[in-house]
Amino acid sequence: MSNAINIIHSFTRIQERADIFKHHREEIFAGLNLAEVHCIAKIGSMEYANVTKVAHAMHMTRGAISKISKKLLNKQLVESYQKPENNKEVYFCLTTSGKLIYDEHKVCHEQAKLRKLKLLSNYSEAEQIVILRFLEDINQQQEQGLREEA
Repeated sequence: MSNAINIIHSFTRIQERADIFKHHREEIFAGLNLAEVHCIAKIGSMEYANVTKVAHAMHMTRGAISKISKKLLNKQLVESYQKPENNKEVYFCLTTSGKLIYDEHKVCHEQAKLRKLKLLSNYSEAEQIVILRFLEDINQQQEQGLREEA
């Protein structure tokens, strides 16, 4: 992966924590918080999504994901199901409404990525390495703080 893409990824993670849905088509995200939208994004992007897998992917506790998934079930954005051979584990998939949010969230991220790639083209490879290191340090510090709060 190029440094520019890594920088975009790190910057987006910072921005998502501070900036909730300052995108177009905000009506699609009405009534949802950022964690719910990102939970929808994770469920939509993985096979056999369950609380454990989503929690790991989102760097959150299983308890937090369990609460979010219950809200998404109540809002009819996800459905739960079990495999016939495993009645113990509960899995999630997106409903039609959940898929709409998933798709729009993906579009928002792609548009933001293109804008930021354009901006980063003004920096040399060496400058991008420094920017990336800085942003990764910020993300690591924020994730450490989240783990300490849990």
